[in-house]
Parts: sequence; structure tokens; C-alpha cells
Amino acid sequence: MIYRICTVITVFVFLVLVPIQAQNDPVLFKVNDKEVNVSEFKYIYNKTNGEKADYSEASVREYLDLYINFKLQVAEGVDIGLSENAEVKREQDQYKRQLASTYLTDREITEKLVKEAFERSKEDRKISHILISVDENATDAAKKMAYKRAAEVKAKLTAANFAEMAKQYSDDQYSKSKGGALGYFSALQLPYDLESAVYATDKGAVSDIATSKYGYHLVLVEDIRASWGKVKIAHILLRAKKDPEGAKSKIDSLHELLKTGVKFEELASSNSQDNATKNRGGQLGWIGINKYSADFENAIFALEKDGNFSKPVQTEAGWHILKRYQAIKNPAYQDVKSEITNKIKRKPRFEIIQDALVADIKKEGGYKENSKTVEALLTALNQKDSSAREPDFLTYRWKSNKDDALNQLELFQVGNTKATVREFMSIAQRAHSERMNQKPHTVKDAVARIIKKLATQKCLAYEETQLDKKYPEFKSLMREYDEGILLFEVKKQLVWDKASSDEAGLKTFYDANKENFKWKKRANVTFYTLRTDDAKLVKKIQSKAKSKSSESVKGMFNKEKEIVQTTSGIYEAGKNEDVDQLKWKKGSMNKGYEKNGTYFFTKIEEIIEPSVKTLEEARGYVVADYQDSLEKELIAKLKEKFKVEIDEAVLKQMFK
Repeated sequence: MIYRICTVITVFVFLVLVPIQAQNDPVLFKVNDKEVNVSEFKYIYNKTNGEKADYSEASVREYLDLYINFKLQVAEGVDIGLSENAEVKREQDQYKRQLASTYLTDREITEKLVKEAFERSKEDRKISHILISVDENATDAAKKMAYKRAAEVKAKLTAANFAEMAKQYSDDQYSKSKGGALGYFSALQLPYDLESAVYATDKGAVSDIATSKYGYHLVLVEDIRASWGKVKIAHILLRAKKDPEGAKSKIDSLHELLKTGVKFEELASSNSQDNATKNRGGQLGWIGINKYSADFENAIFALEKDGNFSKPVQTEAGWHILKRYQAIKNPAYQDVKSEITNKIKRKPRFEIIQDALVADIKKEGGYKENSKTVEALLTALNQKDSSAREPDFLTYRWKSNKDDALNQLELFQVGNTKATVREFMSIAQRAHSERMNQKPHTVKDAVARIIKKLATQKCLAYEETQLDKKYPEFKSLMREYDEGILLFEVKKQLVWDKASSDEAGLKTFYDANKENFKWKKRANVTFYTLRTDDAKLVKKIQSKAKSKSSESVKGMFNKEKEIVQTTSGIYEAGKNEDVDQLKWKKGSMNKGYEKNGTYFFTKIEEIIEPSVKTLEEARGYVVADYQDSLEKELIAKLKEKFKVEIDEAVLKQMFK
């Protein structure tokens, strides 16, 4: 089971990633001729010991003993055949598939995108653009025509004439009247190709032609500034359309009240006309650039300190007073990595980079598509009833092909991974968007889209099989997990299961070590709860409790109603703070205390001197110690069974 991995990592914290070995990486020790290099040991030693990794002789030798013991148990797992056990191999293969998929995605796609976005987010860039629009689903001819037009505009374009050219040629009706001006942008706010063009262009320069789903863009980078970051903000809003003068007068009066110390949140709750935020004190949350109008954002980021509030600010929505709660500028990579990762995985840029990765895999893996199979597939899928407007393949009516001869044909191959028409049919049955919603709306284009989808899956699966060849650190990581599973099985079979099921051995171990399983001094304690605030009655009950049992006391005072309630228990010294504060003597009582009309006090009924626990009382501790004993015996046997060789000269070079 995969959960075993977690158990092993918890017990043996040294199961960690080993870096790529340097060329000068001598062997530190061998277990049964299995070599362990210095780089592996050093990384694990550092990872486990952290700041305490001082490389003193005592520390290194102590850890070396632990690591050798680990390797001895792995060697035993191999020797008794666990590495060939079907269940163990299934677990190893299953985990490798899971890890490979995550590793490939994180290393080759996500990590690169996150780091790129983080670096870009350090700057805001003020841009203008010219858009030559063309639908993303347009024909190739239409796209070529639009691109040609963009190239013609670019040939005449300079920073000086950009605004006039935008007014004349841009298809963006929002910005063309303003000379193409769009304002400031940061990372993750533009389509990826357009963002890349913006951040690849110097201040005052015009970009190369960039593509988005809207068409082709030419961008002028007007200004570059350090990122404004984001601010946690609240506001009070008074709408001004119906009564401009009244709104202005009231916002001024609210501003004066804030100066006197009235709480912003109270004024927002009672006066703001933003129904979405007034009930939470006007809170708008975290705001970065390009979320609101420029005048609103300028006022937000002009607030210099947490707690500052602004003068009245006018926008199209009305009059505002803003309050700053917190600001974040220049965050550390680790602080924003998770947030950027989540954003990237929701955006098209992930697919763009994945497509680039797949293209590289196709090239390296010798991707080859079978044109005859594609032709046969198109012929089959283009068929339609005489009464139908279009082939069934482009509709919900379509059912996957049952022609076994066709389904068995090879569609394409990458490396040693092949795809058949049957796999195509399986994906096509679920790929409603690729078949029916996307354009161009033809069988040929729909088939191409689904083949691309299948090829992406197959290419990534093929690449996962190559990870241990391309990335030595991945190979090392997999070795650690494989050894971890073996270690778990060795411990389970030879230590844990035996300690839990060997009753005779457990009893023998207990009898030989029973003095290790003793109770400390204990007290049999009664806790009294008195449902009364009558001080005289409380004293009377306490007086009787000194010499009477709890049952007698309850019999005396609970005749009409239940005044006295008790609970009892046996407590070991140091286990209960209230009991520890009592004088440990039979009959000892505390004064007690009153709370909400109820009185509480405690009495020690009996002192139990230290004694040996029975096996049942100490079972958990006995089993744990028995496991430790069995493991020590196992290690001793393995040291006799396997040859351990340590290169003392190499070891001493690590000492500081």
C-alpha cells in the first residue's frame, strides 16, 4: 500500500532525494558489495541533522551506524526475496507512476512557469498596443491575411508614431481612441504570448508580433516600474449620481469624523452604499493593479502606512474613503510559490508550455504518425446518413467504431510507446469539445485535435519512462523509495508482526524486564461537584466527606434533589495538575473553588505505592520495547550475515 511510504519516511527521516553525484565521489562504505557514495551520505546527513550537522567525528560516526543499519535491512529484504515479491513490486511500480507524472509536470512545466512568473512579477509595465483581430478558429487563410496586415503595420511603426498608428489601424475599439493605451500590467494578467512579448521588450521599444485568441498584437512598452505589489483595503462608498452635492458633503463629514478617532469599520457599516462590503466593515480584500479604475488604484497605493485612510476620492462609482490594512511588496519566492502555482494551473499558459514539451518529446522519441491509418479513420468518420446535415462524428449521435480491423491499426508511435485507433475512439467518445464545439468544424480538424490530445498523453507517458535515464536525481529518488518499501516489509515481517503476535516471546520478554514497567506512586481520587452556592451547606458536605465515603455523602445530601455528584479515578504522580497539588496522603482534601453557582473540591481516598504493572497494563510499552529488542537482534544477525566495509580514509576526510 502507498501509505506505507509515509510510515517509512516518518520512522527513517533519511529517505530523501540524493543529488547528482559528482565525478569525484568516492565510495564511503559497502554493504554486501552494494556501494554508498559520499554524496549520498552527506546529503542525507545534512537533511536529517539540519543546523546540528556539524560533521564532528562523534556525530558522523553515530549517523553512519544508523545508515549502515538501514542498508543492512534493505540487503536482507533483497536476500529473502522481498524485492521480487509481487505485492512489493506492484507498490513500487504504482508509486513510480505517480511520482513520475508529478515529477515531470512539476519539473518541466510548472516549476519553470512559476519561476518565470515570479521574476516578471517584480515589475509593472505600462503598455499600449495595436490589435489586428482575427478569430482563433478562423481559417489558415484568414490568419495569414491578418498576420500580413500586422507585419505591414509593424514595418511603419515607431515609438514616436505609435499612438497615431493605433488610432488608424487598431481593431481594439476600447483603446484605439486613446492611442492604444492600456495602462500598467504585471505577470499573470495578460495572455501568455502577449505577456512574454511585453517582458521581452525594452522600455520605449515596440515588441515583435504577439499572438492571442483575439488576434495579433504590437506592443509599445512605455514605462517600467518596480511592482506595486498588493494592498489589503477597505472603503466607504457614497454614490453620487442622484445627489452629487449631497454625496460630496456627506463624504467630507465622514472624513472629519475619522479624524476624531471614530472607527472606520463602524462608519462603513452604517454609511457605505456598497452593499457587498458594508456588512464586513467595507473590506475589499487584497487588491493588485488592474482590478479597478486607475484613479481608484492610484489612491489605494498612495496610502503609505497600514492604518492610513485617504481623503475622499471620486470615481465613476461615486465618492470613496479608503483604508489600508496591510501591503505586500517584494515577497520571497517561497511565500508566493503556492499562489502562483495555483494561478498557472488554471491558465492557458500551462497548455502552451506543455505543447512545447510534447513537441520536444516527439522530436527526441522519433514521433511518427501513420498516414494510411489516419486516412482510413477519416473515411470511416466522414460517413453520414443521406438525411443528416453533417457526419455523426460531429454530433452527440456518434458512437465509437466497432470495426476491430480498424481499431487495431497503429495510429502513431513515439519511442517504444504506440497508440491505436481503439485508443483514439475511447478518447473521442468523451471529447465532446474537440468534436462538436471547436472550430474549424470539420471531421478532419476534429480528428487532428483528438490525435493531438492522445499524442500528448502518450508522449508524457513515454517521457515518464525516460526520467531515470535523463535525470540521475530522479533515479536516486526512486531507489530511496524502493528501498523504503523493502525496509517496511522487513520490519513488518521480522519485527513488528512478530512483536504483536508472539505471545510466548512477549511474555518471556516481559518476565525478564518487568522491573522496567512499573507504576509510579498513584492516588485513588474522588472529584466532588456540589450543585449549590450555599457556603454553609458546602462546609457541611466537606466536613462529612473527610471521614465518609462518596456514596455515604451522596446518600446524606441527595434525598430531595441531586446536590452532590462525584467522579473518581486513579492517577499516577505527574499525570494530573490538580491532584499533584494535593498533599499525597489518604484523606487529604483541597479547599476547592466556586464557579457559576457550583462548588468543586477533590479528596484523595487512597495512596497506592509504586508497583510492577501487569503484562496487560503495560502491553503497549512492552510491545514497543520488544520490537526494539527484536530489531537489535536482527541488526546483530545481519552484521554477521553481510559484510560491511567502511573506507576509514574517506570517512575521516568528512570530519571537522
